[in-house]
Amino acid sequence: MTPAERVEHQRRLRSFSNYAECRAYQQEHHAEMERRARSQGRVLQPGTHAPCDQLRERGDLQ
Repeated sequence: MTPAERVEHQRRLRSFSNYAECRAYQQEHHAEMERRARSQGRVLQPGTHAPCDQLRERGDLQ
């Protein structure tokens, strides 16, 4: 992702108040990143953390 895309992605993650919506967005975003990687002949590395889980643990998501 570009720096601007990363900022927008983080802003979007923080905008959710519902865990299910956050996870749906996260899965959709990951699928898009996989498509972009494949189109460039790259392999997307697995994520090292789950941002929606972290937001829920902090109490930011229900």
